Amino acid sequence: MIFDPIRVVTRPKKNGLGTHFGVEFPSGEVYDITITEGTRQISKREFADGEAVVAVKKIPWNQGHIVRARLDELIRNPRKYDLVNWNCETFAEYLTSGQPKSGQVVLVLALIGLALGLALMARS
Repeated sequence: MIFDPIRVVTRPKKNGLGTHFGVEFPSGEVYDITITEGTRQISKREFADGEAVVAVKKIPWNQGHIVRARLDELIRNPRKYDLVNWNCETFAEYLTSGQPKSGQVVLVLALIGLALGLALMARS
């Protein structure tokens, strides 16, 4: 267990739109953030919420202290959920890489930009 990796885990969102992210520690607890509860510590079963859970990234055991330090900082200084800037994916990415980023948000914003661009071109 001490040499097990920390994992970024995902499952489908309950509304069917997108993917929910969390960070699973070797002891079995999962940390995530939700709009209603903020940052929370839950079991893997609670995280799954009846859905299949997939590990999408592994962080080697020897980097665990860095991930824990980031988590401790967020627990001491919690951030409020924000759909664009601080969502479940940015939370998991920040914990595991130090960079809060969301591929889902980038994709949605790119699609909106494309749709607006096409609408403007159609008006011309």
